[in-house]
Amino acid sequence: MKKNKIMAFGFTILLSCSLMSCGQDDHAQNEMQEESTEPTARREAYGRGLEPSSSVAKEDEASLSHTDPDLGGHEMMPTQLITENITSGINLTTFASIIRHAEVVDELSSPGPYTVFAPSNDAFEVLPDNTLEDLMKPENKQRLMQVINNHVVAGALSASDLQDGAMLKTVGGAELKVTNRNNVVTVNGAEVVEANIVSENGVIHVVNKVMVPK
Repeated sequence: MKKNKIMAFGFTILLSCSLMSCGQDDHAQNEMQEESTEPTARREAYGRGLEPSSSVAKEDEASLSHTDPDLGGHEMMPTQLITENITSGINLTTFASIIRHAEVVDELSSPGPYTVFAPSNDAFEVLPDNTLEDLMKPENKQRLMQVINNHVVAGALSASDLQDGAMLKTVGGAELKVTNRNNVVTVNGAEVVEANIVSENGVIHVVNKVMVPK
């Protein structure tokens, strides 16, 4: 009987040690997994130019400006030129690329003042297939210039200046018709979705449509 008790006691100790060992192994494994996962996630985040705590919105910002790290994701300020604010705007990266490609940055950086109706990235997305690609071809540079000029008006016009029925003459010589009804302002059918981005040499109004001249 005594021998059986000793054996049972020994078996209990052995079982306890085994359980403790398993618990320690599981804990160590979990710690190793956490240590290996966290740096990987952190490396992936930094690889995308993001902080580990970056939001989905910041990932979207990074994807919009992935072709040029200088475009998008910066603050637009009244002390900056129109071209600097267009380059800074996260939703204006396509337009920023176009004015660089057309080499009109110097013109839009002059004292002016100018009013620019800047199409958003979404506005370019809804253009017919291959429209933008064709405009960016070297042989179509003059046509691209016409498109850009169709969005620029001499003088600094705030939203309050965009009265219903007003006709605005662009720097390219075309005319834009303003419609202002129920607090919705459109210019040649392009709705102003963000108004009065004041710049050092004028003002920017973001529109939801590319105004391609006829």
